[in-house]
Amino acid sequence: MKSKFWRIYLVYVAVILALLAGLHFYVKGIMVRYENQDPVKYVGELLQNASEKDGSLGEFLEKNAFNGPAGSMTATKDRFYGVLQSLKGTDAAQIELTEDPAHIGSTDPVVNVTANGKPFLRVGLHEANKITKLMIMTISDWDISSAVLLDPDRDAATQLPFGENGLLNYSVEIPEGFTLLLDGTPVSADVNFAEAALPEFEYVAPYAEVPAGLLYDLKGLAFEPKISALNNAGQEVAAVMTAPGVYSVPSNFAETPEAMNKMAEIADPLYIGELWSQFMTDDVAGSYHGFYTVVRECKLLEGSNLYDLAERWADSVDITFVSNHVITAWNKESISNYIQYSEDLLSCDVYFEKEMRVAGQQRVDVFDNRMYFVRIDGNWYLADMLSLAGTH
Repeated sequence: MKSKFWRIYLVYVAVILALLAGLHFYVKGIMVRYENQDPVKYVGELLQNASEKDGSLGEFLEKNAFNGPAGSMTATKDRFYGVLQSLKGTDAAQIELTEDPAHIGSTDPVVNVTANGKPFLRVGLHEANKITKLMIMTISDWDISSAVLLDPDRDAATQLPFGENGLLNYSVEIPEGFTLLLDGTPVSADVNFAEAALPEFEYVAPYAEVPAGLLYDLKGLAFEPKISALNNAGQEVAAVMTAPGVYSVPSNFAETPEAMNKMAEIADPLYIGELWSQFMTDDVAGSYHGFYTVVRECKLLEGSNLYDLAERWADSVDITFVSNHVITAWNKESISNYIQYSEDLLSCDVYFEKEMRVAGQQRVDVFDNRMYFVRIDGNWYLADMLSLAGTH
């Protein structure tokens, strides 16, 4: 009888211990899961396990960052996995994860990640499911809603252009004839763009085919790109940010020897500029204050804005008030930046300083203009002059 009691007792104790052990591991599992639901810990686990096919972070970036409007972003991809690989090496990168203060307590938290003190990644999460355990512990299951690979050299003061989906949207304008680059990689030829008129060609456009502005609307990028372009000579030029997410590449076309040789065949821009400057101070001989001389020698295109300006000036009473002077010297004369936009459109920049003596005082008039020449029916004309003052 006694032997039977102890057998039953030992079985009972074993069952109790097994139940306690099971309860212990059950509660421990809940506690671990509760602790790991913290957004920072969750993203840390994602980084430790990220690969191209891990079904979460790597897959998200593979789809939205490493393949996009610029095709295969090899350098961007290598940068991401290079940092992750360094986590496992002897010279491990110093990774710091912090929850974005603006989203703490939200069902859509955001975790910011730095690598060696530089911006690295921004991960947005979404609460896919919520369960309650032990009647007091609420545990969230997270899905990745967005992940953006950041430019390590970014200025923290620069606002990121996030869309509602947590990804980046950019608007970029480049001149026609340039090639848009994202992180040094040309955008694909099938990326859509719209065309807009470039202001500098406003008065030339009626007489020749002029470059347009190409407007790219890039939406849903999962990486912060360095935006630049290749100009007409294949040289890389930086884009200028005019507002968060809005960039433009100035229409500073590169000069070419071919354009210089072409200009030499059709006109002497320095002579034209100095004659025009003399016309502006009533120093050109001939009827109508030299207007017809200027039309002929400056190759003015009848009907153009420049032609009309000259005609109004010659007809204005104001021209008679600028003749009380003596021109004493022409200094710093130069012609530069010869550009050929097409077979029928050329431009160059002309600079000089005209010294005058006015009422016993020395005065300097600065001429700093870009001249646009167009070919119509085989003849070349000066269609417009654009002031460059203050742009250097």
